[in-house]
Amino acid sequence: MDANNRAVGWFSIAVGIAVGMVLGLWSFDGPMATPQWIGEYADTSRRLIRLGHIAFVALGALNILLADELPRTSLSDTSRTLAARLMVAGNLLLPIGLIVAGVWRPAKYVLPGPATCVFVAMVLAAWGARRRVGHDKSVFRSPARTVGRAS
Repeated sequence: MDANNRAVGWFSIAVGIAVGMVLGLWSFDGPMATPQWIGEYADTSRRLIRLGHIAFVALGALNILLADELPRTSLSDTSRTLAARLMVAGNLLLPIGLIVAGVWRPAKYVLPGPATCVFVAMVLAAWGARRRVGHDKSVFRSPARTVGRAS
């Protein structure tokens, strides 16, 4: 599970950088003319493609962090597996969906699916982090008050 997330995360970061390199060819008066289908810098199509590029990098980094965090959480094996698989699905499908939506606008209607995958994975990780394996107390509870007691 965590090896999958780690591998997908690093692959996603590499793809995001590659997409950024291609986008850089026509950004800011780059060496190539901007393709007509992508539009001007502020056009929605181009914004969606840029968002897809950064989503590859950001979700890849989250996936790597999740791979390190999940084994230390108090989640059941089933919940850990679910969080890991949802994050892989969201990490792959959301950036691709954003880029496709930049080229073919009706694809934007599938974006809530992968976004929900990432959201649920993060909620599960946060829930599991409230009690880490090997710790007795919840990280969300305040420590016992010792004000006025002599040590």
